[in-house]
Amino acid sequence: MIDAGAMNESNARLYIERILPRQADRQRVAALLERGWFPPVRRDHPLGELQRCAVGPARLLVLLGPKNAVGASYFQAFLRLADARLSDEPLLFGLHNRGRYPAYNWIDLIRYEGIATFASDERLDFAARGLDRRLFRLLGQLIPPGGHLMVEYESEGQRLTERMLALGVPPVATPLGYLMFLSGCGASFRDWYISEGGREGPRKLQGFKPLDDRHARAKAHSMAEELRRFLARAPRKEHRQWKGLARRLARKVLERLEVDTLARDPHPPSAQPPHSADAGQTARSGR
Repeated sequence: MIDAGAMNESNARLYIERILPRQADRQRVAALLERGWFPPVRRDHPLGELQRCAVGPARLLVLLGPKNAVGASYFQAFLRLADARLSDEPLLFGLHNRGRYPAYNWIDLIRYEGIATFASDERLDFAARGLDRRLFRLLGQLIPPGGHLMVEYESEGQRLTERMLALGVPPVATPLGYLMFLSGCGASFRDWYISEGGREGPRKLQGFKPLDDRHARAKAHSMAEELRRFLARAPRKEHRQWKGLARRLARKVLERLEVDTLARDPHPPSAQPPHSADAGQTARSGR
């Protein structure tokens, strides 16, 4: 079943032929079109907002796919360079869901390596070039207040985050968590660190966008307290390599919280986050 927010097959093929002059690239995307993937239409589907968005020297080519058993739509996003070369693999592969209630609106990145390769052996490292911040901000803009962003951390590009979470680093002070915080989906976190397989997918970090200003202030106070406790602890000698980065990120987040939220409201309001949870995984929370 294909989401209604997609152009018809004929228009999709014409679009692909226009933007991809290399035959090998057109053939790869044409094979996906034959399997039910389409470029989403901007006016009819949120993912259409990403179509052709610039991320450093490249632009996104987004394809919308079939729906899963619960009605979420699969999607993938390739990179297209200025000379129209297409990345060998999708930079992003995930699920997008939208619904009537805030918590029904989410993106789940099932795979995000953070590095794109091209036919000429060219590599585009998003973290090394700081392009991941732009990418995650684009994703965050698609999620309304009360929604959430989930990102796997089992792929090779997320190993550092995996190690740091295992050491008890606050999620927002990991490389992945910091990106989610910058995207606007980091008011609080849940770490789904045990997966039972099947539809639950890989281990993932879940970041929540605040429902309103009151909720944002309450979660900012909670996060600031957690980060202050973390910074007050002396790192163990064998963990200094990871904890050094974590402490730098924690200070950046704390500084931003103090400037953006805490300075204007020193007294924390009470708020209940609009959290939702997958039954098949175990979460480390306490945010």
